[in-house]
Amino acid sequence: MRPAAALVVGVVLSAGLAGCATVVPGTARIAPVASADRTLVDAYVAAANRAGAAGPREQETFLRATQAESTPFPPDRCFGELTLDTSLVGRTLRPDPGWAPPAALPATGRPQGAIYVAAAAVSVRQGALEIREDVGSKHFVVRDGRVTSYAPCAN
Repeated sequence: MRPAAALVVGVVLSAGLAGCATVVPGTARIAPVASADRTLVDAYVAAANRAGAAGPREQETFLRATQAESTPFPPDRCFGELTLDTSLVGRTLRPDPGWAPPAALPATGRPQGAIYVAAAAVSVRQGALEIREDVGSKHFVVRDGRVTSYAPCAN
């Protein structure tokens, strides 16, 4: 390597490594989630998974009954013989007060209640067979001691 090229590479590497030692001011904290709300969300996910274990119709009935208001339920073709098994990354549950569902009916705005989001892994199953696993965010609304959510299209 020529000396000029070595100098450029050395400067670039030094600058990149110097950024790794940078301290960002502030204090890391877990977003405040009321323990009662966390318990409700955990119970909702457990109930949804129990409904899925009971079968596609039972889970669809559960998801329809707990679909957040002003948000259309996915079309019938979305479930068929499929069920969902959801696992939340518990420490990621946090408030998301400004969020509104993209599929909300016109002029409904954001849901009423405390809105939370968590990282989730959702296994799409056909019977005992896992067809795929999707990883993303899952939103929940807690209002008057009840949790509602947004059923994804399983298909």
